Amino acid sequence: MNFKKKIAAIATAAVCSLSIAGVSGKNVDDLNVYAASVTGKSAFEITNDMTIGWNLGNSLDCANTGSSYNSEPKYAVTKWGNPEPTQELFDAVKAAGFNTVRIPTTWYEHIQKDSNGDWEISPSWMAYVKKTVDFAYNNDMYVILNVHHEDWVNVEQFTDTTKAVAAEKLEDIWKQISEEFKDYDQRLIFEGMNEPRQRTDPNDPNQGNVEWGGGYQYSWDYINDLNEIFVDTVRSQGSSANNERLLMLPGYDASSGVNTVRAIDIPEGSGNVALSVHAYLPYYFGMATDDKANHTYPGQSGWGADYTQELQQFFSNMKSVISEKNVPIIIGEFSASDFNNTDSRVAWAKDYMKYAEDANIPCVLWDNNAVLAEGATPNGENHSYINRKTNTWYESSVPVVKAMVEAVGVTNYDIPVYTAGDFSWSNIKIGSDWIELFRSENGQTPLSPDGTGDWANIDIPGFKNYLNENYKIVMIAKSAKDPTVVPMANGDGGWIVVANDGTSKQDYVYNYSYADMKSAVEAAGFSMSDVTNFFANANGAPITVYGLYAVPVNSQPESTESTEATTQVETTEATTTATTKSETIASETETTTVTTTTNTNETEETTTPITPVQPSKIGDVNCDGSVGLADAIAFARYNLNEELYPLKNEVAYANADVNHDNQLNESDLELLNEFNLQTITHF
Repeated sequence: MNFKKKIAAIATAAVCSLSIAGVSGKNVDDLNVYAASVTGKSAFEITNDMTIGWNLGNSLDCANTGSSYNSEPKYAVTKWGNPEPTQELFDAVKAAGFNTVRIPTTWYEHIQKDSNGDWEISPSWMAYVKKTVDFAYNNDMYVILNVHHEDWVNVEQFTDTTKAVAAEKLEDIWKQISEEFKDYDQRLIFEGMNEPRQRTDPNDPNQGNVEWGGGYQYSWDYINDLNEIFVDTVRSQGSSANNERLLMLPGYDASSGVNTVRAIDIPEGSGNVALSVHAYLPYYFGMATDDKANHTYPGQSGWGADYTQELQQFFSNMKSVISEKNVPIIIGEFSASDFNNTDSRVAWAKDYMKYAEDANIPCVLWDNNAVLAEGATPNGENHSYINRKTNTWYESSVPVVKAMVEAVGVTNYDIPVYTAGDFSWSNIKIGSDWIELFRSENGQTPLSPDGTGDWANIDIPGFKNYLNENYKIVMIAKSAKDPTVVPMANGDGGWIVVANDGTSKQDYVYNYSYADMKSAVEAAGFSMSDVTNFFANANGAPITVYGLYAVPVNSQPESTESTEATTQVETTEATTTATTKSETIASETETTTVTTTTNTNETEETTTPITPVQPSKIGDVNCDGSVGLADAIAFARYNLNEELYPLKNEVAYANADVNHDNQLNESDLELLNEFNLQTITHF
């Protein structure tokens, strides 16, 4: 038995042995295991545990993507320019001090009628959602899952007919979600809808401010009826977990207006519920771009409203509603867009979180990874906090996030700053078989018609012969957002956006697979033979493109790395960085190199040498401060696939060496399992 297969078998055996902890023996990727589940808590006890949250915005909630029931989930998730979510992203969010995440999720493109006439969720989409939920849930975080940009929730005009359509889809979708997550404990929270609203209504006395207003009696009743269907559907699933699950109920467009929040009905016998409110306040500080905007805090809007007093009044109003209804409030979205005003945003963050803390209202930060790039025009949607490619935090966001987490009492946090080195062609390895489609020594930065660079693109010539299964496209570019390639069919076939496949870990280098391009083009109703134009773009952000290449799928760039499957690890007393495959460490003192070469026909049993750094806690493989079965699973995953499941950092490698032999092997996992089975009490 090779080492990786053996270590997986050991992990599975341990899981089966731990049935008293509620563990079922499935494959390692499917385990949702914690020593003690969260159960028996009231709604207020749950919200009191939620210190501060973070939104995975513009990811699973992407809408109007051209996806369908049978589409690859990745195509929808990456449509708006963000990479796929990873375990490492959620690890970084938790390390920064957040214990709650909200996963906005759009469903309407991933459902179809089944043979019984019910709306069925695509199994591949449900599996993708579950995988993403598990990234946070298995990290011992609270998770909010919702329905987000739904075309059947947010309609042109609320009518009895649109309500009947919404009721049918809402019930069918939540019935399946409730069944899928029926055994997840109170760390998983359901939110029935996101910002339900209508765009126009001639019967609205406030016509002209309908979509983002506070609603009126008919729209309030409309949403309350849908909220009741949501509650009844989840509770009727029948599991003990769903019976006590916290459910979030929005008002009209999740408005922060006190009258709208007061209009939210609490269905009879609904159990644990909370009111869902979105509060991008003060609006003229955090989002507005008109002549009344003022992006300095403390300060006043152009209307004369004092920002500090506005925050104080809002939270005072919410405290009154909490007292009146005897249910908690969760602010599911809040943020202040980046207007090159970091000091003001820090001052705002301190006040906002101070008043929220006083009102016992947990807040979930909206992060869409829309960066205010150099040379771009600031707008109200630059809510970028963490770089999702590197899982480090943008320089302008670090002091803001630090102010937030400290305001809620978090003292142990890690908020590394994102830094990208200056571009240099000397750092880019180009293979001898790469076919150059475009190259600019100093980079080409196109301008859009408004002169800002937003939504500008570069037309790539000579691509036609390389859009096939034998090639991938590699782009060398600098952009605030991950750049995309855009095939256009028949000269006017729409804007078919294709995200990079996430396989490149190098700054400025992005890969695009033929399979992804083909899937996107076919989802738009075309074939690859219809593609007549090919562009490089940054999905709404300025971009500097240095090169595009057609690369044979089996090509390797020219570099010092071996073309064989090689694991190379260098250790030194002066270095505290552990490495995985294809990584090397420069050493200033004596270095030892261990190289293991694997051919394609046979996998040998191996051990992984580690760098001798100081562990934080022996056995704490996932670096969460405790030792449990989750650490054994993290260890097993790493050994099953080092690239897909690397350990968190060099300390994690040191913590995993429980037998103190400076190697990671099955004996470490056996000891971890014995500790979890309580046959040993220490390492």
